[in-house]
Amino acid sequence: MGAPTLVYPTLEAYYAADERRRKSEEVDYGVHWRLHGWEYRWRVSYVRNTGEIYAVHQGATIGPVFILGYVPPDPVRSRGRNSLFYRTLDDILSGWPEHCSRQDGLDWLRERLVSAGARFPSESAG
Repeated sequence: MGAPTLVYPTLEAYYAADERRRKSEEVDYGVHWRLHGWEYRWRVSYVRNTGEIYAVHQGATIGPVFILGYVPPDPVRSRGRNSLFYRTLDDILSGWPEHCSRQDGLDWLRERLVSAGARFPSESAG
């Protein structure tokens, strides 16, 4: 993946590093993402409280978690579970189902984030 990526060794380590993640709503963007050089599939999710888009090895509690970028959540009037807080990311990742299972799917996703001006881990310390 082109831009800098922050990596956590496990999903548990990812959640433990920032309590806001545990308490956050999340939205999934597919579970069959692929990346050159890796044989298994990845799940991509968006965390409302942190604005993070992350990829985790699908079906495992071990294995790396990559933070792919940051997109602030859309402001919403309702705090209910049905609130739409990811409209901007939906627009950025428009067409993702067609790219998800391609060998370079995660690279496509990162390119979309870069083109949209998303922030990346090296820019988001703290």
